[in-house]
Amino acid sequence: MNLLVVGAGYVGLISALGFAKLGNKVNVVDLNKDIINDLSNGRPPFYEPDLEELLNNKELKINFFDNYEDAVSDDLEFVFVCVQTPSNKIGQVDTLYVKSVLNTLKSFHQNFSICIKSTIQSNVIEKICEDEDIDFSQILFNPEFLREGSAIYDFFNPDRIVIGGTNKLAIDRCKLLYKDFECEIVVTDSISSQIIKYLSNTYLAMRLSYVNEAYRLISDLGGNPDVAIRGIGLDNRIGLNYFRPSPGWGGSCFPKDVNEIINTYSTKFEIPLIGKIVESNDFQQIWIANRLLEISQNNGLKNIILMRAPFKENTDDLRDSPSIKVYEILNKKTENIYIYEDEVDIPKNFRVINAIDEILDNSLYVQMFPDKSDNRQKLLLKINNLENSMLWQMWDDK
Repeated sequence: MNLLVVGAGYVGLISALGFAKLGNKVNVVDLNKDIINDLSNGRPPFYEPDLEELLNNKELKINFFDNYEDAVSDDLEFVFVCVQTPSNKIGQVDTLYVKSVLNTLKSFHQNFSICIKSTIQSNVIEKICEDEDIDFSQILFNPEFLREGSAIYDFFNPDRIVIGGTNKLAIDRCKLLYKDFECEIVVTDSISSQIIKYLSNTYLAMRLSYVNEAYRLISDLGGNPDVAIRGIGLDNRIGLNYFRPSPGWGGSCFPKDVNEIINTYSTKFEIPLIGKIVESNDFQQIWIANRLLEISQNNGLKNIILMRAPFKENTDDLRDSPSIKVYEILNKKTENIYIYEDEVDIPKNFRVINAIDEILDNSLYVQMFPDKSDNRQKLLLKINNLENSMLWQMWDDK
């Protein structure tokens, strides 16, 4: 098929390359000329495992454009809208980018279907269509479930494909794009398709917050968190997957999606459990900061050094990073707080150690998330050779 992907960010670029790898002809349009120039020269705008290799696969039929006029072909069948949907001041989705795309697309008067991958509620899109005189029945919803750090794997190995809308012909054509996948294709209405995405992320954030609260409870009671949490997760109804304690969750999706559900619906419906998820995560980061300060003082250590700034492993994304938030909390209590970061640029107002030969002795080194990279193994070896330092993490490596 001939596809257009609007937006060369995380969702757009991974989806475009994935569709091209499946044999489709894909054009990508993004109004950021610098990003398009980099992509045209094989340089990805962010880090993701295997992304650069896929981008430079010469067998793919994919092209990048900084304007719609060149990107929209006469035989175009689907347009995938993958632009950002940031939160506004009251924690609800900002429609500016999506509205701009829909307005631009309607001017082409071509027989293509518009497929929304951006995370935005269908009733918001319906309202935009009413205001801008766009045929809502031609719009499908195909939410993405890509995890940063394993997004390319996730594209080709989905747990499910979700397609929402009312146009049966367009839905059947969209299903053909995914005919080679062995997972279930969930066909549903527009509202349900998007709420699947929102509530999936909400549940995962809640699960992470639950295991973090369990860790705090077990620790404060004097128990063994590693053994106890594993013992809980061995119940098949609960499971060990996505059941790892951490300094908190962050990134581009969980905070935005959970906050939007809370801010949009808490005044209309009783959602007491969902309404506390963000509060639980905020408390976790405060608790971690206080625990690190306590450990360093009890062991006579001068410095606290958080290892890595991104919000999780295998990414360079700093959005809502627990490392950043824990640093900011500790920075109000001690001047001897640092972030070890040798791969990602972070703001200059942070105290940063960015080379192995600069690491400090007499320090508490905190592994913020599991990291199996060669650079991290070299750093751990160096830390283990220090005389008066210690390493701390929240999970069992076994």
